[in-house]
Amino acid sequence: MELFLAKEISGSEILLDEEESHHCIKVMRHKAGDELLVTDGQGKMYSCRLEVPDKNHCMLELIETVKEEAEPFPFIHLAIAPTKSIDRFEWFLEKAAEIGVSEITPIITERSERDKIRHDRLYKIVLAAMKQSLRLWLPKLNSSSMFNEIVNRKSPMVNQNFIAHCQSQNLPLLKSLYQPKHSVLILVGPEGDFTRDEVTLAEDNGFVSVSLSKARLRTETAGMVALHTVQLLND
Repeated sequence: MELFLAKEISGSEILLDEEESHHCIKVMRHKAGDELLVTDGQGKMYSCRLEVPDKNHCMLELIETVKEEAEPFPFIHLAIAPTKSIDRFEWFLEKAAEIGVSEITPIITERSERDKIRHDRLYKIVLAAMKQSLRLWLPKLNSSSMFNEIVNRKSPMVNQNFIAHCQSQNLPLLKSLYQPKHSVLILVGPEGDFTRDEVTLAEDNGFVSVSLSKARLRTETAGMVALHTVQLLND
């Protein structure tokens, strides 16, 4: 089952952008009259008929709404340092989108080994993962943010703030402090961990220090453990 994302929906008329149109016509080889499944990325899935098969802008007729999903709850925002190997960070984005993260912010820290990323490429990875897993809510992928900016920013969407690090062997586990049914922002550091000054700054701004595991985890693994922990506690 193939799912397409439509950003332009007006009444019964749906227009696919150039990227989705190219995939529809050149990759999937759809023809006029074919029925397609389309999502708006905001919780709705539509059954549509391909009216104008154009590789730049396909025109579709909306037949019916076949599914509606409420926004995933609770809201889970991961702010994570991109890994030195971009392949590992792309893997994390793909899996996080499949599992159901709400928002991702790449953060630049004092020990970051990568401070430049291609947002357009990473967005395509998140979008492809959402469609492949047939999710109807597109995770928000933010532009890179400096560490101090993210910890100083107050979000009305978030009830709990955590910073995961390895500065102490006696840190409580995330699963012991997270309160189910509450939205959350979790900071995950680079391969070399956050600095002591960064941890202090976060704690001074209301973040609670936690550990994610008894083992020392790679950045991308830590991000997945954080996401999965919150989701399991809400099941």
